[in-house]
Amino acid sequence: MEPRPGPVAGHDDNLFLSAQRESESLKERLLELYLLYSISRNFNVSLQTTGIFESTVDFLKNTLHIDQFCLMLLDRDSGELRVWNADEAAYDATRDLSFAPGEGVSGLVAQTGEAVLIQDVNCDERFLHYKGRLGDIGSFLSVPLLTQDDRVIGVLNIHKRTTHAFRENDKVFFGAVAQNLAHALERARLYEDAKNDSMIDDLTRLYNRRYLLDCAQRELIKARRQGLSFSLILIDVDHFKRFNDTHGHLFGDRVLARIAAAFRASVRQSDVVARYGGEEFVILLPATDHQGALRTAEKIRALIEHDLRMDETGQSGEGVTITAGVAGYPEDGICVDDMLAVADRRLYRGKQQGRNRVISLAEEPSPLVDDDDRRRHPRFRTALRVVRDAERIHSIDVRSGENQWSLCTLMDVSRTGFYSMVEFRPAAGAHYVCRAMVDPDLPVPDLFSVQVVRVRPMDGSRYLMGVRVLDEHETLWRRLYAALTVE
Repeated sequence: MEPRPGPVAGHDDNLFLSAQRESESLKERLLELYLLYSISRNFNVSLQTTGIFESTVDFLKNTLHIDQFCLMLLDRDSGELRVWNADEAAYDATRDLSFAPGEGVSGLVAQTGEAVLIQDVNCDERFLHYKGRLGDIGSFLSVPLLTQDDRVIGVLNIHKRTTHAFRENDKVFFGAVAQNLAHALERARLYEDAKNDSMIDDLTRLYNRRYLLDCAQRELIKARRQGLSFSLILIDVDHFKRFNDTHGHLFGDRVLARIAAAFRASVRQSDVVARYGGEEFVILLPATDHQGALRTAEKIRALIEHDLRMDETGQSGEGVTITAGVAGYPEDGICVDDMLAVADRRLYRGKQQGRNRVISLAEEPSPLVDDDDRRRHPRFRTALRVVRDAERIHSIDVRSGENQWSLCTLMDVSRTGFYSMVEFRPAAGAHYVCRAMVDPDLPVPDLFSVQVVRVRPMDGSRYLMGVRVLDEHETLWRRLYAALTVE
């Protein structure tokens, strides 16, 4: 007969089972602590909200193996909860969804700052199934995103298809995940706000000149690489000095702020609107050709003329108008400075013609031959210097055929090329040999080559031609450019 186990043996078994449970609980807790450490480390790497969202999705899907989740943030303007990220199915169904504070479980969590765990959503009338858009949910956990000063900035929702799929301590674990996420988001927002402040004009809340030029340079590189077009609109407020002199500078500031708001409302999200300086503005239009830019500029001009009237209260009264010059790549220049110079020249032409108008390539004037230099604005001195035979350079000729030279009537020059009118049909993309003339019959000994980047027919047999000087002749062209331009 085997001996019967005594009371000590039974006690040992209980101790063993208890120790085993505590060991498993400790392992589980250590795993949770490690996971929290991992997500905190990943969040601290990024100072941009997009990077944090990517880290969150990766952590939930690949580390915790959670297939259903939704991250919602409070919109700082409306105060509503909006979906910012989710699993693919949830995002497709809820991307445009919003909840008011207190609406549904998510709104309640955002309002109270307290987590809510529902083991069976069919037994809780507070749960709205994302306003009827997601039905395959059995149990639901929503935890608040709390900043270090206990402000709620959003909620993290975890869904499971089966009922009673959560443990009670999941509220604590996912609460810690949400807290790490909230701190990282708040830190990223502070960084992005500070960065944006350095790019934003204080008065108009538009981008500033530096940011515009950075964006334009990136757009230029993209356009060159992919063979795309883009355009610039340079805008000036008509008779702005009169507003300041008549009503004071505070009134003038209100005019600029109202105009800036009208600009923002009239362009695409991808367009960049910037205050260029004083009462001048620039709108960068990616992937937009000259005609598209002209239509946008005319739409904005008409909107300002018809809708913007202001008195000293900023409500209604004296009409406001604008004048704009449009320039496009590559027809008006092969660098940003060239395009801005062309837009500036066209803007000034619009001022000369009476203001409240848009000037583009179609309105480009013929070569200037007026005898009254004193009335000419410095923007036009390039053309005058050539046509009027000032200094040394008389003109530029282009070899249009074998032993045949044709006169280029220069419209504009830049550090990288020129824009001219010719009486033969140039081929886009073709290379031509050019020479500078010191008088009608005496060329400069050195020849230089150009590539045609833009051709546009004019009346009769004349064509507008934009060219880029080839790199190997850059030094010669730099000397010619200095002779052609007035500083």
